Amino acid sequence: MNRNSVLAIAAAVTLLGSAGSSAAERPPLDGAKLFTHHGCENCHGAQGKNPKSKYVPKLGGKPADKLLDTATKILAGEDLTDESMLMHSAIAYSQSCDSPPNDDELRAITTWLSAQ
Repeated sequence: MNRNSVLAIAAAVTLLGSAGSSAAERPPLDGAKLFTHHGCENCHGAQGKNPKSKYVPKLGGKPADKLLDTATKILAGEDLTDESMLMHSAIAYSQSCDSPPNDDELRAITTWLSAQ
């Protein structure tokens, strides 16, 4: 996949994202609710098991520590694969996301995903 494809897909993800809400309206640290709130479901599918594209990985059932490490690197812009840049762009530049998950939220999401 070339960089133009990644940017085009990121733009589509941004347009398809769910409506965001203010940080004050964020759900408590419940991984399932946070997964939906932050729009993760839009690309990774229900329970992180039904990706909407072959470029989006399945997340459900993978080890929480690996998911957390990878997601943290992607959100920080430290993982530079085309697929990782797609996720980073979708979160960082999406008008449908009030802000990326914070560390505690990301931990709750990855813990929940690992149990799926």
